[in-house]
Amino acid sequence: MTKHSRAAGCYAADHQGPDGRSKGGVAAIRAGVSLAACLAAMAAMPAFAQQAAPAKPDSAPQSTSTAPAADNEDIVVTASKTGAERLSRVPQAVQAFSGATLKERNIRDGADLIQLIPGASQAQEIGAGYRIYSFRGSGAGGPIGDGLVGYYLDDTPFGVPNNQSAPPINYFDIDRVEVLRGPQGTLYGQGSAAGTIIYHTKNPDLQKVTEAGEAEISTTNDASKINYRAAAALSIPLVTDRLGLRISGGYDYRAGTADIYAGAPTGTPRAKDANDVVAKDIQAVLLWKPDDLTTVRLRAWYFSTDQDYLNVINSVNPPYAAYQGDVVGYDRRRAEYFSGTIIRDVGKFTVTNATSYQKSLPGGFQVGLNLGAPLGIGVLNNGGNAHNFVNEFRVATSGTGPLHGVAGVFYQNATGLYTFDINFPTLALKGSTITKTENVAVFSEVSYELFGGKLVPLVGLRYFNDTRKSDSLSNGTHVLSNANPDALTWRANLAYYPSKDWLFFFNAGTGFRSGILQSKAQADAVIADGVPSSISLTPDKLRNLEIGTKGTVFDGALRLAVSLYDIKYTNIQSAFNTSIGLAAFANLGDGTSRGIDVEATWRTPAKGLVLSVVGNVNDSKFTNVLPAFGTANPRIGNGQRLLNTPPFNWRGDASYDHHFGAYDFFATGSVTAIGRARNGDATVNTINPYQLYNMSTGVRFDRYEIRLFADNLSDYRGPTAANGPTLLAGPRPRTIGITFRLNSN
Repeated sequence: MTKHSRAAGCYAADHQGPDGRSKGGVAAIRAGVSLAACLAAMAAMPAFAQQAAPAKPDSAPQSTSTAPAADNEDIVVTASKTGAERLSRVPQAVQAFSGATLKERNIRDGADLIQLIPGASQAQEIGAGYRIYSFRGSGAGGPIGDGLVGYYLDDTPFGVPNNQSAPPINYFDIDRVEVLRGPQGTLYGQGSAAGTIIYHTKNPDLQKVTEAGEAEISTTNDASKINYRAAAALSIPLVTDRLGLRISGGYDYRAGTADIYAGAPTGTPRAKDANDVVAKDIQAVLLWKPDDLTTVRLRAWYFSTDQDYLNVINSVNPPYAAYQGDVVGYDRRRAEYFSGTIIRDVGKFTVTNATSYQKSLPGGFQVGLNLGAPLGIGVLNNGGNAHNFVNEFRVATSGTGPLHGVAGVFYQNATGLYTFDINFPTLALKGSTITKTENVAVFSEVSYELFGGKLVPLVGLRYFNDTRKSDSLSNGTHVLSNANPDALTWRANLAYYPSKDWLFFFNAGTGFRSGILQSKAQADAVIADGVPSSISLTPDKLRNLEIGTKGTVFDGALRLAVSLYDIKYTNIQSAFNTSIGLAAFANLGDGTSRGIDVEATWRTPAKGLVLSVVGNVNDSKFTNVLPAFGTANPRIGNGQRLLNTPPFNWRGDASYDHHFGAYDFFATGSVTAIGRARNGDATVNTINPYQLYNMSTGVRFDRYEIRLFADNLSDYRGPTAANGPTLLAGPRPRTIGITFRLNSN
């Protein structure tokens, strides 16, 4: 079989004999196998202008305040790779959240962060360590192929080809998170077609010893045990002003809520509250400034996420997984990540070299499934490992003149191993796929300030070339496939700064994603159904047109950002269930997504009260769908709404601070509303609209903070994601707890 994309591939050979022909009983088992294929496809891989004065990325101000201030202050961001800029003066759809704001809003994982991003949604979920997110309709083709949202840890990307999962970040030691919506094809390239999330970790303090920590305990409805977590950081200046070390880490235990039944969900469960999660991580950052012109930053990070059973279960209310037999389900994700960045000022230029190596250790998931007659009850096991080497060398202007720009070369060499084992009474499949990619890109962006900086045009280009190979083995059938895709992506931006308080911008750009590799048997089966396909799918692309504005009124008390976008997706890659029962892949056609993003923060006249809202409303639909594809899958047709794309998402936050002597009393509250989304799995056609409510209150004094919190106040259970009628996931039930914090000195 060949399947590159972690899952379905396994199901190509899934149903094939060594001669490549479909085995008997295909019609009867197609539905069951499709369900298993969908789950596997989604989880096969293991975890794994007025500008401010230019500054080196490492020297961008880092959060030191013990109180949240991000919503009302002009955060400095470095996403343009040409130095530090004030967020309010960046002419594109960019958000930034300081570490203090993340803590204020109880952001603990990617599912929490995604609620703060207009037009973002969770497209897939399996376990605590495997979640896939979508921007502005990018999840329409499902969880297959390379990622469409890029994830960067400081200067280098996290992830491997054919894997869309987000990194399980511990937000405790994050300085800030920058979110770029829309294609980032020039600066961030392959993997960032729909947008990019950049996690900036904290630097050591080069002048004094600092420490920080937090501890938390909580209780969750339907859980019989207590949740607890702890994290700490220590920064030591080894040589004052020259060399420093910061070490941080955390441990997070979330008690299980789902009961496990060997058979039907009746009588006494085999295990109670069994899907516990343990997440651990530790990292070290060494910062060296040998002279005033040079900075060297080294980082090492290890994380693990271990869950008994999965987040996807048969029922979310009450939570249980049935028909598990004696299977002990699990989700295991572990990775090591090493990075190094060297920055050197040379005259009016800044030279940067950023390198990283990611090693995803053996892991995966296991689950018992009841697929009905004739397959019956069996076990699905996916696993694997991967490694990824990346190096980027770039030169950026650092002077104060009207010309600003960056140019660089990017190189990646990555290999991923995916294994599968399916064991049902009438179906047994076992195999593996190794996918290798070696790619190189050259890129540049240049802007020039006209009329004293009031009008700033920008243009950018990136050329990408990828050599990709796939080597698959399934039930004795060995298949090789390869491809050599390339692409030229571009960006054009025009910014107008009528005053120090407002800017208007037009932004246009393109994104690109390499095509999926599959076996000849898969491609032939798709072609036989009248749909064009091949061993290597046509890369899918997108084009984005966007206009927007940012500004402040009432002496800066009200901050606004609005952008309207028009995205065209071309040659969307998708899974395809052929008429002979073989799971394969094809380009389904095109799609569009038109919408508006809104961000607003109001420092109200009531002293200490701040209100904010972010939201998105969109019209997203399929267009130019290949007729044969639409016939095989009637849920995908011209004019139908894109899959995994809610028509709206909104979040409102309120925070109140009151100083009383040496004490700072505070309270926060939020409500998140998500619209009805068409689900990727046809057996659960839609995900109902829902709302989530959170709140907290507490006191700060000196460096200490005590916070009482309640998440999911209404105890909404979902489902908010579904991979089938017996593979449902929802938000964590109502959780109430207390957090103790020691903030940095």
